[in-house]
Amino acid sequence: MRRIVFILVLISFILQPIIANRVFAADDKFSIGFKAGINKLEGDWKAPRFNPMGSLVFSYSPIPYFGIGAEINYSALMTKDKDDLESVIVEPPPTGDLNPNDFQTTAMPVEFDFKFSFAPRSTVNPFATLGFGGVNWHSKYDGTTVKYVDDDTEQKGFDLLFKTSGGLEFNFENGLGFALGADFRYTATDLLDQRATGDLNDGITSIWVGMSYSFTRKDPLDLDGDNITKSLDLDLYRPEDRNGFWDHDGKPDMGKPAKPTKAPTVIHYPVFRAEERRDLKLSAVITSEVPLRTATVLYRTMGTKKWKLTPLKTTGAPGDVYYEAVIDGAYVTTAGIEYCVVAVDTDLKGIGYSGLPKRPIQVKVESSGRNWRIVSGIVAFFGWGAATYIVMREQKKY
Repeated sequence: MRRIVFILVLISFILQPIIANRVFAADDKFSIGFKAGINKLEGDWKAPRFNPMGSLVFSYSPIPYFGIGAEINYSALMTKDKDDLESVIVEPPPTGDLNPNDFQTTAMPVEFDFKFSFAPRSTVNPFATLGFGGVNWHSKYDGTTVKYVDDDTEQKGFDLLFKTSGGLEFNFENGLGFALGADFRYTATDLLDQRATGDLNDGITSIWVGMSYSFTRKDPLDLDGDNITKSLDLDLYRPEDRNGFWDHDGKPDMGKPAKPTKAPTVIHYPVFRAEERRDLKLSAVITSEVPLRTATVLYRTMGTKKWKLTPLKTTGAPGDVYYEAVIDGAYVTTAGIEYCVVAVDTDLKGIGYSGLPKRPIQVKVESSGRNWRIVSGIVAFFGWGAATYIVMREQKKY
């Protein structure tokens, strides 16, 4: 009965944020993925061995810095030393010593997780997770449920657990994500290893790699899904490709012959999101048959009329076509930024651009994530501090 109650509570937690009104509709996303790796038991065994594990993971992020999720894991726990099985009763009794290769405890944790991200808008995002749940476990020898020496009961059950984890995520614009990390689960039972001889319960340490796919809600006003706002979109029903010469990034369209021109060519991949008070870095590849007179980023706070300038600079090496500019974080406010990249040759006849003052690139600026990063740091410190203490501490034997 307690398993059914636990599962129903877990499902209600998962569905609540999905059904509720979404205050952060532009940022929310749902992800599904899997994890694969190795794990080992942290308990009373002298020689636990690493075994394969796998997980199915679901997560929902109402805002970039925080997410909730569920994980279903399968783990096999084994030992390399036959002496670790001295408390195991097998019926019928085998001839000779127990073979550690024939014994395993299968563990299936089901968990509810809280995820805290340090840099969710970056390609590489460190994260920390706290979670709780339950583990269904079953100890077998050669396929038969074993009994414990003290009470002669079949060794299987369902117990609560606490989880902490952390790692690195690698996120890409197409929705794919890769991750590597480690988990530690501390359970409410000391019988996963069939040796209740210490003052601590059993835990499971896992090292894994994972892959996920994220489904992000689209802006209902962005009819063609090209991430260009309706007021600036050149074609509401046909997406502006990210390599188009006639659209916002200034790069020649695929399948369209480039018109003969001596104007500078500006190849720039627009930035659409930034964080409040953090410098906004922009880059472009600029080529020109005629030497450049200037390469500049024009920008302004959305809702204002006056444009500001910041120069695009290279390393100064001959032939360098890679330019960078930085918009000072003091001007990056939640009102938003709009900008365009312009290059003019020395003859003042050729102009290359990405975005125009009449059709600028618009950047949505989110509130500062400083407080969330502090929370993430606290979660990582206490979560992994507790895990390290439990794993490294020598148990008191009864």
